[in-house]
Amino acid sequence: MRKIFVGTLLLVLALAVPMQTEAAPSMHISISLPPPLEFSAPPELIVLPGTYVYVVPEVNEDIFFYGGWWWRPW
Repeated sequence: MRKIFVGTLLLVLALAVPMQTEAAPSMHISISLPPPLEFSAPPELIVLPGTYVYVVPEVNEDIFFYGGWWWRPW
């Protein structure tokens, strides 16, 4: 009787302890940042008519200022 009780107790404890899994999902996404643009002074801004978007006309890149943030397509 004692062996059955100890065996049942061990079985219950073995089933109650959660098993650790070996699988670990992983994903890596790499997004490169654009090269920085440096200005010696704040750039001149021109507002686009009918919008609240400002552009920097003297730079070869598309740079916008809208809603307190600088935007640059990349």
